[in-house]
Amino acid sequence: MPDEKRPPEGTATGRTRKRLAPMLDEWYGEDADSELMKHLPAAQPVGDVLRRVMQKNLPRGLADFQTVSARWSEIAGEVAARHTRPLSLTAKTLYVEIEHPAYLASVRTKTVQDAILARIADLIGQDRCSAIVFTPAGRRRRTPIES
Repeated sequence: MPDEKRPPEGTATGRTRKRLAPMLDEWYGEDADSELMKHLPAAQPVGDVLRRVMQKNLPRGLADFQTVSARWSEIAGEVAARHTRPLSLTAKTLYVEIEHPAYLASVRTKTVQDAILARIADLIGQDRCSAIVFTPAGRRRRTPIES
C-alpha cells in the first residue's frame, strides 16, 4: 500500500499499525493495512462528537439553550436575530432580549412567536420550549449566578 494511504505515525491508528505490523504482514501480506482499516471505527466530524458529549454530560436545559443560541439566526431569521438574543431557557420558557423597545411590536405577534416556537420544537423537541418572553435590553433581572 502506498505511504500516503497509511495513517500518520503519531496517531493512535498509526501506533496500533506499527505495533501490529509484523503480525499482520505475516497473516495478510501486502494487504495488511487494508485489513486493519476494516476493523477501525469510521471517521466522524468533530462537531458531531462534541454535540453528543454535550448532550450526554450537560443538564438537558443547558444543552437545549446552547443549541438554540448557536442557531438563533436560523430560528428567528436574519433580521430578527440582529435585534434580539436569547438569554435563557427556563421552565420551558425562552427569554429573549430585544435591543430596542420599539422592536417589540414586530416580534410579539402570535404569528412570529408561533413560527419561532415551531422552529425550536423541530430543533430540540416538542416538549422542551412552549413559550417566549421578550424583554427590552437593560430591563431584565439579574439571576444570582450573574450578580
